[in-house]
Amino acid sequence: MEIHLDSHGEHLIKRQLRSGRYQSAEQVVVSALEALNQSDHALAQDDERWRAVQDMLAFAEKHGFTLGAGLHLKDLIHEGHK
Repeated sequence: MEIHLDSHGEHLIKRQLRSGRYQSAEQVVVSALEALNQSDHALAQDDERWRAVQDMLAFAEKHGFTLGAGLHLKDLIHEGHK
């Protein structure tokens, strides 16, 4: 596979090679792709969690769930993220 980079992409790869961490441009690209894959996976998990929380809040509101005087489910969820 042949990849063509603009000057910015070339600069980024050369900088990584100068750091001594990588011995080839291919290693830099593979490492970057692995990091991107991990980031995409983490974002997908965050999105799933956000949707689950939104579904739970909608269900609780629809069915009139309460935690008692002055307490709200949103506050409880927020507290759980601390």
